[in-house]
Amino acid sequence: MSVEAFTVSVQAGSRSGFREKQSIMASNRPRSGSVNSESVSVLTEASSPVSMIDREGEPLLSKRIADKNQATERKLGMIFGVTIPCCLSIFSVIIFLRLGFVLGQAGFWETMAMLILGYLVVMLTVLSISAIATSATVEGGGVYFMISRALGPEFGGSVGIIFFVANIFASAAYIIGFVEALVSNLGEGGSLLVEYAGCDDCGLPGNYWFNFLYGTAVLFFCLIVCLIGAGMFAKATFIIFCAVMLSLASAMFSFGFLGPMGNITVPVDNHLFPVWYGNETLLNYTSWSWNTFLNNLGSNYTIDYTNQAFGVQNFSMVFAVMFNGCSGIMAGANISGDLKNPSYSIPQGTLLACGITMLIYAILFTFIAFTVPRELMLHNYNYLQYINVFAPLMTLGVFAATLSASLSNLIGASRVLQALAKDRLFSGILHPFTWTVGKSQNPIPAVLLSWFLVQITLFLGQFNTIAPLVTMFFLVSYGVVNLACFALKFASAVNFRPTFQVYARYTSVLGVLSCVILMFVISPEYAGVTIAVMVLLFIYLLIRGPATPWGDVSQALIYHQVRKYLLRLDKRKSHVKFWRPEVLLLVNNPRSSLGLIEFTNDMKKGGLFVLGHVVPRPFSRETANYYTGQLNAWLTFVEISKVKAFVELSIAPSIRMGTQNLLATAGLGGMKPNTIALGFYDDSIPRSQFINLKIKLSKRPQIFRSFIRDQSVEKFDRINQELPFIRTAVEDQVLSLDDYVGVIQDASIMGKNVCIMRHFETLDKKQLKARPYIDVWPHQVTFESGFDNTFMLVLQLACVLNMKGDWKSSTKIRIFVVVEKETGSERMILNELLTETRISAQVHMLSPPGQEEFGTFSESFRTNSALSLHSAHYHTQINRLMQEHSSNASVIFTSLPAIPDDLREAKDFYDAMDTLSCQLPPTVLVYGNAPVMSPNI
Repeated sequence: MSVEAFTVSVQAGSRSGFREKQSIMASNRPRSGSVNSESVSVLTEASSPVSMIDREGEPLLSKRIADKNQATERKLGMIFGVTIPCCLSIFSVIIFLRLGFVLGQAGFWETMAMLILGYLVVMLTVLSISAIATSATVEGGGVYFMISRALGPEFGGSVGIIFFVANIFASAAYIIGFVEALVSNLGEGGSLLVEYAGCDDCGLPGNYWFNFLYGTAVLFFCLIVCLIGAGMFAKATFIIFCAVMLSLASAMFSFGFLGPMGNITVPVDNHLFPVWYGNETLLNYTSWSWNTFLNNLGSNYTIDYTNQAFGVQNFSMVFAVMFNGCSGIMAGANISGDLKNPSYSIPQGTLLACGITMLIYAILFTFIAFTVPRELMLHNYNYLQYINVFAPLMTLGVFAATLSASLSNLIGASRVLQALAKDRLFSGILHPFTWTVGKSQNPIPAVLLSWFLVQITLFLGQFNTIAPLVTMFFLVSYGVVNLACFALKFASAVNFRPTFQVYARYTSVLGVLSCVILMFVISPEYAGVTIAVMVLLFIYLLIRGPATPWGDVSQALIYHQVRKYLLRLDKRKSHVKFWRPEVLLLVNNPRSSLGLIEFTNDMKKGGLFVLGHVVPRPFSRETANYYTGQLNAWLTFVEISKVKAFVELSIAPSIRMGTQNLLATAGLGGMKPNTIALGFYDDSIPRSQFINLKIKLSKRPQIFRSFIRDQSVEKFDRINQELPFIRTAVEDQVLSLDDYVGVIQDASIMGKNVCIMRHFETLDKKQLKARPYIDVWPHQVTFESGFDNTFMLVLQLACVLNMKGDWKSSTKIRIFVVVEKETGSERMILNELLTETRISAQVHMLSPPGQEEFGTFSESFRTNSALSLHSAHYHTQINRLMQEHSSNASVIFTSLPAIPDDLREAKDFYDAMDTLSCQLPPTVLVYGNAPVMSPNI
């Protein structure tokens, strides 16, 4: 067996000639999650080293140059790219067709509460968006891009899909609102036709399928605008914005200009009014009236005449509709890839839009509460047209607002889909949607799919049916944006330096909580389904998601918390009753030490496990490069072998010096190894155990590994080339016996426990039931004066191993004690110890062969003259007993011969270990240097 003891890399130098230079370049490529709070790239690759390679193998420096060239094609500024689209999306159908519904149902006080609550959630989210957008470059995809670059691909992808669907549903809802206004004005008995053409029975047909046809035509117009590109979108939205503002101005003017009137007709599709009011067909408008205001103060929830299936409305149902009038804040962020300066335009433009729209909403709600009776608001949602000095202006405003909101959501959905496709989070399924056309890089396939999905959604037919779904999707998106901002702030990521300072940690927390609470207040069923869908998408991406180059904030959060608690973990305050194995395993090469590594992983059970390795070379740039490549290879080995271990590599002129460095420095803070473990020293040619790892990794069917994107086999093949090869000749042994024993001496001097492990290449955990014992063979048992540290450590390690998984279910502990003459008290004392320490074990008292000599040998062993010829005979006899009684054990724990103070006794010490442990099952030779448990606690 080879010196599994520890750290030798000489073969890589002699055989590979630093061929790893090429592999180092590959190993330096960023992996998902390879970031801490001191170097986190908060949102984008732009803050990463210029040598980084993206997921497609393209250097990110070249990619940035291409993005910079592409940026010259971006046309939209703050006003046209953010403020106007946000205003139009916020107004949408609500401001013209649903203000009366909200105020009539909820009353003035509750309506204002809804307005404040809605904008509170929106403003908290805007603060988070602004902080994220001003901390790093924001590319196409808006909210998806922000979340994915902050919280990682799992959160980003799941919320990105939900936000994409939200835009699809919102676009359909606003088109349905457009059709509702179209039929109300130009349908059979439409208000405009009646007033201006005097035609009561002419106009557009208004059944379900005709409405669907009208919506299809409007959607086709939106498609044409989106296909032309962002420039056309900006021009169209500006014209629409002018029309909407003109309509709103005329509405506000009309409140002060027109007096009372009593000739407002009931819409033909209001089938509730005749039931409640008989043959009455006209509604009244009072103009400014204090009595009207008093009557409108309180709530009066009743049935919505456009959607009677939902029954009597309530606060949550009305708020779900009202919140659609606040939820257009992402309109600018959605097209961030088309903005000239997203980091400036998004925060400034969105805040400006929120201020403008909230002011207009508050003014309109107040004017309506003073002038419009509740009956008019509840039974004719198009009443603003009847009380306008020029009714067609209101019709124009409705058409413009709903058309622009639908257009904004359609183009936003296509950009989110394009961003998802670019990141390849869903394999190649979305790849066609990355294709773009023209200088503006318009994603035509993404636009076409978004158009098709909106077309399907139009079958739902009613605005108030879709509105709660839209609200749910947007609230989830807003909540996760706030969560992303909170995580970045909480992690204290130094690269998170937003120029927008009007935010704090608590605003993000309030944003998250308010979104979640509102979701369940509006509809627990919809909220549960929405969150369940997001969780399923999250799990899918967790399993199937590809490695991404941008990192995520989870590593920064872990770093922040680990650092905080490590500072609190004080080694000086540790107590023996909380002792646990904290093992530094010194390994030469994982190829020949796989069994040893896996066993130590079981033996540490919840304790610290450090894999130590020494690179015995003089320090130089070449050695440092080699060290980096080897460290990455070792970390990958730990990852694919599922070993819960840290990796510590040391560069030193000799193995012993490197090991001394590891003994002194391995671990961090209060987490320091208390036990050093190393393999047994011999000159035999080691055998590679890597084939066992390859077999284990290949057990899963290829189709299953492909589905979950399991790269373990590919990673194994890579490290199989990167790790040093095992030696092939005896003369390649570079560790001397004196250095080997010297390492054991050094560990003892440093106060470490010592475990020498032998024969672990023969350990097969599949055979635990066939070899169902963990045997303990203590040598220095002093029943009269108490048990020493070595005995207690041997017993403790056996107990800890027996508490682990397969060992617990398949094995039992046996204790074999060799006594000169059993009097009965020895067994009683040992059983009392086992009872007090809560260890379940079988006790076997054995008499040694050769009774005359045993006392002398035992005494020589106890007085630390264990390297004498007599002790050699003693070890031979104990070895025979172990062969006889423990041949069916899976592992043996026994005492290590006394460690010599003088290296001139190194050969005798080695012979004693060899004699004691030869021809046995896997054996651990143990030396205890400190108390590990006490029967009294």
